[in-house]
Amino acid sequence: MVVKVAIAGVGNCASIFVQGLEFYSRGSSKEGLWHPTISGLKASDIEIVAAFDIDSRKVGLDMADSLFASPNVARRYVRVPRSGVKVTPGLSKGEPPPHLAGLRQRTSSREDVSEALRKSEADLLLNLISSGTDASSRDYALAALKSGTSFVNCTPSSLVKDKSIPQRFKRAGLVIAGDDLMSQFGGTVFHKGLLNLMVKRGVKISKSYQLDVGGGSETYNTIDEDIKIAKRKIKTSSVSSEVPYKFETVAGTTDFVDYMGNERTSYFWVEGAGFLRSPVGIDVYLRSSDGANAGNVLLDVVRAVYAASHSKKYGAVSEICGYGFKAPPKPVHFQQAYSKFETAYL
Repeated sequence: MVVKVAIAGVGNCASIFVQGLEFYSRGSSKEGLWHPTISGLKASDIEIVAAFDIDSRKVGLDMADSLFASPNVARRYVRVPRSGVKVTPGLSKGEPPPHLAGLRQRTSSREDVSEALRKSEADLLLNLISSGTDASSRDYALAALKSGTSFVNCTPSSLVKDKSIPQRFKRAGLVIAGDDLMSQFGGTVFHKGLLNLMVKRGVKISKSYQLDVGGGSETYNTIDEDIKIAKRKIKTSSVSSEVPYKFETVAGTTDFVDYMGNERTSYFWVEGAGFLRSPVGIDVYLRSSDGANAGNVLLDVVRAVYAASHSKKYGAVSEICGYGFKAPPKPVHFQQAYSKFETAYL
């Protein structure tokens, strides 16, 4: 059984994901692998069959070479052999992402992408393009729909929450999952975990904030004011869902530091009160790697989407969306989301 995957946006997350497939498919080590099997599927059961990008520095390259082409800054963990899968021109609608402003783009039409997906016989399309390119994300979803390909929206673009799109995928016998991929142990889930623990231990939370600083093109794009506001809204809403009452909180990216590369530092501050209103405070920071933080979750989501499709669970599958994404159709506590996912696919 082979899960055939197409990738839109061959950036840092794609680089780490493909490197992870290569590393764990060798079978020499399972260290760092969260779930060796999902619904009986291993990393070695996944094959990349198509790749799309609009950056002229990547288009035309073998995918293995494009993973390390500029402006990608993800660490090279393993050698990825050339597969014969060439990066083809992708979709670009509306303003280009900030990191590509002024650079030559190579673009294609929605019909051409649909045809490429059909020819590759892809089971699902991973949407890993830049934040803030909402119109392009929607175009990729529609291209996948037309080609009979399931779709995973890792961007903050509101596609799964737009009820009309999941309904169209359901009618077509396809799966859609999203929106906005949640890292395995990144800022959002760490923040949610802190708040969840405090609530369960009887601490009344009054205020919290999360400030993220990082490098790489995704962080660079996110400091654009409109994109920053949109991302902050999603993160803040996700964090707030862990507390059963209203409190003051803000979560989002605050700055870009180019020499950090694909690394990120997240700062957390929480204020609450315990017995006799005694003050309880948390002031910590978390260091992590963006691409590596996405790898395990992407691997799980890809296998779960394929399994759901073969079980004829179509449309926006709630246990996948709640487990892997910051903005699922319905807010869910992260522990509940994991439990439902575990029951369905582990």
